[in-house]
Order: sequence, then C-alpha cells, then structure tokens
Amino acid sequence: MRRKSGFGLACTLLAAALGGCASVATRVTLLDPAQKFAPTERVAILLEYPPQPHLKIALIEAQGMVGGSESELFEDARKKAQALGADAIVRMEVTSVYREPVKVYDPWYGNPFYSRYRYPYRPFYMFPYAFGPYYPSSEYRWVGGGNVRTLKAIAIKFDPTGGAGDNPEP
Repeated sequence: MRRKSGFGLACTLLAAALGGCASVATRVTLLDPAQKFAPTERVAILLEYPPQPHLKIALIEAQGMVGGSESELFEDARKKAQALGADAIVRMEVTSVYREPVKVYDPWYGNPFYSRYRYPYRPFYMFPYAFGPYYPSSEYRWVGGGNVRTLKAIAIKFDPTGGAGDNPEP
C-alpha cells in the first residue's frame, strides 16, 4: 500500500486552482429573452453574415486580460453561444487597448528583515517613506501593462424553415 505524498497532492490542488482562473470576462445580452433554444454541440465562427436565413439571438462581448490572445476570446464566446443554442457566432469587431504599468503596494513583496515598521532595525531609517527598486525594504512593485483585447460578436441560429429571419446587413 502506497501513501500519497503531500507534494503531489499540493501540485494537483495548485493545478486545479490555476486551471479554474478565468482569463476572459464575457457578457451576454439576449435580444429576445422569450426565445429559448436547446444547447448545441457545435458553434461555427464566421467573419460575416451567412447568406442563409438566420435569427439573431444575442450580443456577446468578451474581454480578455493583459497579454491574452484573440483565440481565448473566441473560445469563451463559443462556449456561451453553445449554451444559448446558437449555430454560429459572427465576429463584429476586435479592439485592443493598451494598459499602462501601475505601481501597487504589496506588503508581501518587501524584504522581511527590513520591514518599514521596524525603524530602529532598518539600515536606512532616516528615509522612512522612500521606496523604489534600490531600497531594500520596498513594499511597492510594478504590475506590468500590456494590450487588452475585446471581442464583440453576435450569436445566430440558422432558420431551418427559411422563414422570416433577419436578412444580413450590407
């Protein structure tokens, strides 16, 4: 009989926790909340409206995190469209906004031996409010900036009857 090691269990829990982190925030706006469709298995990603008759179900807006890719946005939008019962999502636009780096206070980032609250034990106690990369007890750090992408798409359902669906806009 073999015992599980604590390290292996810790790695498994860490992988599960990190895998559950969402790097994309998606908002869905139903165009007609009275319409309900069964979830679909496959959702196509289209760059323009199809020639077949179709119904517009919802507007989907997916916003990623700094350094995220466009494919993450499409995958999350596809999952939301599957739950709505859509057959395809039509990409409207993808925007990219640059976020500047920010200096934040993080007490765990500083040197534990020279805390800013231990004035008699600090080597540089004459500068109590100094911070920066060269000061040994700095609890401030830079959070890097980068591009944040946003996808705007429309979820559509193909109309099998060929009835009065929305016509594609020119």
